[in-house]
Amino acid sequence: MYCWSVGLAALALRSSAVARGLARPAEVGAGGARAGPLTPLQRAEELLKAEMLTMLHYDALHDPPPGVDKKRLVQLQASHLAHLEAHPYEQFTAEELGAARAALAREADVVRAGMAHGDLGLDAYTQVWEECLAQVLFLPGQNRYTRANLASKKDRLESAEKKLEQNRSHMAKEAKKCSKMEKKLRVLTGGYQSRTASLVKQFQELQDQIEQANLELSTFKFLAEQEKAAIPRRVESLTDDVNRQTEREKVLQKRYAELQAELEDLHKGRQAKDAAPPKPVETDT
Repeated sequence: MYCWSVGLAALALRSSAVARGLARPAEVGAGGARAGPLTPLQRAEELLKAEMLTMLHYDALHDPPPGVDKKRLVQLQASHLAHLEAHPYEQFTAEELGAARAALAREADVVRAGMAHGDLGLDAYTQVWEECLAQVLFLPGQNRYTRANLASKKDRLESAEKKLEQNRSHMAKEAKKCSKMEKKLRVLTGGYQSRTASLVKQFQELQDQIEQANLELSTFKFLAEQEKAAIPRRVESLTDDVNRQTEREKVLQKRYAELQAELEDLHKGRQAKDAAPPKPVETDT
């Protein structure tokens, strides 16, 4: 536990690239200094550049980046040692680094307030990073970076071809990795996938049944509304029919009563005629 704490404390004193495990160049360029009289701002930039080169050589010597051939590392150690002998790497304590970070934070606040930057989000930093990256171009033939506006058309073409090749290689590597992961997932989740397919099929069937039932329900609701709207007209029509039939029945009943009375009168007349005595028959003498 003590060794682990000591290791973390020592790692905290190193550069952010080493502490965070970021990518670093194995071979550090010379970084030529500006010639001629310099302004105070240019002198400050040169001091920062010199300090950055010293840190890069120190990190490459004590913590070489991964993926570099051992023979190449041995060859590069000589250049790192030569640079560090001419420009010694100065060690700082945790308190000094903390004070430096606090000073940088105060200066950043002053610049932010003076330039009215406000709180910049991740999108703003991403945009600035992309703009800065577009100004730098990697030359595969010379194995170095340069400004994009200083590169020739041939260098731009070679850089684009190299970037395309790297993207293809990265894509093939990621595709191979994804294929392996898919195979593992199929083995681990094969039962779940078959069960899911069965449930999805059942769900689709139920969904179709629900849609059919909803369609039938909406149809019957529409028919019910139509029937409900037609009921008053039908009742009125039936009422008219009943009234007409009632009137006709009344007329027929009246006619029937008249005919019945006439029939009774005829029967009475016949009965009276049959009941009368016969008249004597007169004969010629």
